[in-house]
Amino acid sequence: MSEKHDADARKFLDRWYAYVERHDPALLDALVADGAKISSPAFYKPKASKDYVIAILKAVMQGFEDFTYTKEWVDGREIILEFEARIGDTRLKGIDRFTVNDTGQMTHIEVLIRPLNGLIALAEHVKTALSKESA
Repeated sequence: MSEKHDADARKFLDRWYAYVERHDPALLDALVADGAKISSPAFYKPKASKDYVIAILKAVMQGFEDFTYTKEWVDGREIILEFEARIGDTRLKGIDRFTVNDTGQMTHIEVLIRPLNGLIALAEHVKTALSKESA
């Protein structure tokens, strides 16, 4: 992969880690490209909409406790981050797989989570958070 692609990924990661630390909505908005997609273990097909991706990511980050990234892999503009977190008493592990464009914005995120009870706890939290936001 080219140094340019690696630089695009690093630009994204620096800003992503800042968002995760601060939960600043302005940082998230700048990170997500127009037309971005999210692939979730809760849906068979990706969902595409910058606003939808942002809403889901904000809800997820609000629900996680003791969230930490434990490993990082970068291959050009493809990034995988392994994480651990907790929702209430339920511990979970997962990965975020990002694709970034040449401006360092996310064009796709795929999330995988285990164990099943962790996925269920997260899905319930996101559903509740989104219903409160739309109310």
